[in-house]
Amino acid sequence: MPENLLFLLIILFSGCSYFTSWDEQSERVLGQQIDLVIRLDGQPDAITVLPDGQKEYKYHLKKLDPSCVHYWIVNEEGIIIGYRYTGYCRPIG
Repeated sequence: MPENLLFLLIILFSGCSYFTSWDEQSERVLGQQIDLVIRLDGQPDAITVLPDGQKEYKYHLKKLDPSCVHYWIVNEEGIIIGYRYTGYCRPIG
């Protein structure tokens, strides 16, 4: 019986390692053009011009979770230089 439990735990933990975090996913996009995100995810829900001239692109990810909102910070050349998210954004898997 303990061998079956050990096998079940191994499968459970290996299954969880399939998921990546928002930070891991977002870090990969830093340095890319915002056009890449727009091609993949469509037009943003809003674009806010920040006081320093940068822009913040807002994507409300309702299909993932109604509270999940992802923001891309983009410099004047259209390069993604940062991100943030609010709400409960489940791991991507």
